[in-house]
Amino acid sequence: MRDDRRRAVARCRRWGMGVIVCLAAATAGAIAQSEGVNMEPMLEVTPEQVLVGDPVAICASGLGPGAIAAIRVAGKDVFGNTWSAEARYRADEHGTIDAARDASLGGSYAGVDPAGLFWSLACDYSGSIATPFAPLPDLTVTLIIEGEEVASRTLRRVAAMGVVKETLSGPVTGVFIRPEDLAAPSPALIVLGGSEGGYNEGWATIIASKTRLPTLALAYFGADGLPPTLENIPLETVERAIAWLGKQEGVAPDRIGIVGASRGGELALLAASLFPEVKAVVGYTPSGIIWEGIGDGDAPAWTYRGEAFPYLRVLVTEDQQKLFEEAVTQGTPYFDAPSFAHSLEAQRSRIEEATIPVERSQAAFLLIGNPGDGVWPSHALSQVVIDRLTTHGHPRPFQLLSYEEGGHMLVPYPYYPTTMRQFYLPTVGVWEGLGSSAKGAARAAEDSWPRVLEFLRNEL
Repeated sequence: MRDDRRRAVARCRRWGMGVIVCLAAATAGAIAQSEGVNMEPMLEVTPEQVLVGDPVAICASGLGPGAIAAIRVAGKDVFGNTWSAEARYRADEHGTIDAARDASLGGSYAGVDPAGLFWSLACDYSGSIATPFAPLPDLTVTLIIEGEEVASRTLRRVAAMGVVKETLSGPVTGVFIRPEDLAAPSPALIVLGGSEGGYNEGWATIIASKTRLPTLALAYFGADGLPPTLENIPLETVERAIAWLGKQEGVAPDRIGIVGASRGGELALLAASLFPEVKAVVGYTPSGIIWEGIGDGDAPAWTYRGEAFPYLRVLVTEDQQKLFEEAVTQGTPYFDAPSFAHSLEAQRSRIEEATIPVERSQAAFLLIGNPGDGVWPSHALSQVVIDRLTTHGHPRPFQLLSYEEGGHMLVPYPYYPTTMRQFYLPTVGVWEGLGSSAKGAARAAEDSWPRVLEFLRNEL
């Protein structure tokens, strides 16, 4: 039993006080078995309510030594789709299973993975909409022995903890999330989604809840009063948002961070090169090169003071066009990265003029660019930024994180499903393939999420 206590204490240090129940269950089980008492199987899930992205401990006890049992996690998203994952484990000599300690013997994932039952959640696509962004507020965790469900617990996952929200329309469109315990003067964040349009309230709320920084989920197209497509987007949209944030109580107007994903990452880099209030940029699979807009024809994506920024066009080969048409017709994923690689090569002489002058920025940079990105070559497009900052001796910190199997990252935090490897892009009517694997994307989120939080703490 001494070894059992030692293992459980180590887990407590790793996961926090919530795992004390695992120690209690293991200790009680060991005592009961040593005294010849038959225990009913027990299941513990801690904490019972958790912020999305935070760890969850799942432990079972009261099993026979070496017994095989399964644990299933399942729930419905807000669109009616059912997501589920299941794995089998072998109980230790004390009849306990700890999903953070024990290897999966088979099922939705394999090996030892504390977050395995969460990132491997798979969607049945039975609801009205299927999206990798779908909130999963309640999950049921079930212990299964010899095909029989013997115990279950409900886990509530929340995106908001100790924050208040304000929906904005007019000059600034989005949602402002303000921590209730805000200490003035505080830096503030702007969160920019990608080519899906609108604003990502859920992601911004999680960031605000975790960082305790006032956060604005900003829309720049695809919302009321804004352009319907990603074309001719004025950088004044971000400029107005920065000015609005600076006027809010408790916000330091010259300490603004921007977190952007995909085309939103491109916009974040461009905004940082223009506006000195921006002191930190996190770019998820961004581009340091400006690309054309996404819409009906050849149009710039970004303008400022009525002038378009130079940009590269996305040139599509005959083979890629055929793949695109098949994807639209059949509803299968389309991988656009080869077109971007071809476009870079074909327009090599114009790359310099279309490259964002990030050296003009006063910001620190943390970029995440992955070689296996299916949407565009985000590693190479991010490396452009790093090379430029290096060449110009940029005084602020900058770093590129790369994950070989990370793909095009839409899910930036761990303990969240990464199995849906495509998302629907309404502006062109196709499912964009993200590339790489669910496990690789989960590993990228697990490693990068704490780094992003630390970067924002340190650089703002």
